[in-house]
This record gives sequence, C-alpha cells and structure tokens, in this order.
Amino acid sequence: MIRVLIVEDQKMAQENMEAIIKSAENYTLVGIIPNAADAELFCMRSSVDLVLMDVCTARDENGIEACGVIKKKFPGIKIIIVTSMAEHTFIEKAREARADSFWYKDAGHGELIAVMDRTMAGERIFPDKTP
Repeated sequence: MIRVLIVEDQKMAQENMEAIIKSAENYTLVGIIPNAADAELFCMRSSVDLVLMDVCTARDENGIEACGVIKKKFPGIKIIIVTSMAEHTFIEKAREARADSFWYKDAGHGELIAVMDRTMAGERIFPDKTP
C-alpha cells in the first residue's frame, strides 16, 4: 500500500481528497494536516510515500517551499502540489522545488488517481498551462 499524507487547510478539499484515496485500492491515508510547516515533522515521525501538498495552507504557509524542504531531507517521498488557484508562476516554482507533479483541484476524481499512479511510477506530471 502507498501511504499518503494530505496537506490541505480547506475542509471540503480535505474530504474530497480523502474520499478519493479511500476509494483507491492501492493507497492508504496516513494523515491530514492543515499547514505545510508540519508536513516535514509528519514525514519524520511517520512512514509516508506520497504527499498531496496544497500551495497555500493554514497560517499562510507555503506548500511549495515546504516541498523543497521535504525533498531535500526525504528525496524518496513523492510530492504532488495541488491548488485551485490559476496562478501561472506556481507550476514553475513547483518544478524548482523538485515537486514530482502538479494537479489542479477542480479536475475530476479519476484524474487525481491517474496523476498519483503515474507519479508513483516515476513520471513527472505538470500541466502545459494554467486553466
């Protein structure tokens, strides 16, 4: 089973991603936290294979910056940056932080699973443009 951590501060988005993970047979949810800074600590204390990291989290913390910190300490953990904001700089900043993939929250249920599967298989998935 692939162990997934969700870093998301919006309850509705948390519940949506949680439902998607629970419906997938090869993923298991190991935690949900609302702020990016605690993601590193969570990864130190728990076994995590994949992080779904929101760009803007609680306490105005930056998920892309947290991604860079986690990738330096835990290069084997895959990170998918997720956002609902159509900010064109996020994609390039996520690449610079060594995120493995990037996903827009408004995409469908099946699309997130496909991005997760492909990311865990070693692909890097980034949209060509902002929606």
